[in-house]
Amino acid sequence: MLNQIPLQLISNFASIVILGILFYRYLQYKKNMDVIQGLEKLHITNDLSDEDKAFITKNEDEYKLKLIKTESLIKFAKPLFILIVGIIFIAFPFAEALIHLNVVVVAFIFMQVTKIHTTNIYGLLYKLKRED
Repeated sequence: MLNQIPLQLISNFASIVILGILFYRYLQYKKNMDVIQGLEKLHITNDLSDEDKAFITKNEDEYKLKLIKTESLIKFAKPLFILIVGIIFIAFPFAEALIHLNVVVVAFIFMQVTKIHTTNIYGLLYKLKRED
């Protein structure tokens, strides 16, 4: 069964799955940003409740930890991606290697976008927490 499925299809399918997850994460990010913007509006009008302040503190700590984990994962993954790219270029002809390289590039972009989202949310929560 596996011999009948071209490896390029598996590679492309993996890229599409990663892009689907990236789109889902983007939607989550937009929801989080809407909540934070609502909290900023409440902060500007001095209408933040104690529950809102507790929410900000809890999530700021959570996103700080997520940011540290994401940065550590990227530091670990960069050399691993370089190794994988090297293996792909050794194992496949150049034209086919470029097709499989797609998965590595999409995975790297996914990790960078996740870091950017986490950094933005953490920064805004940190700013809200410090202004109280």
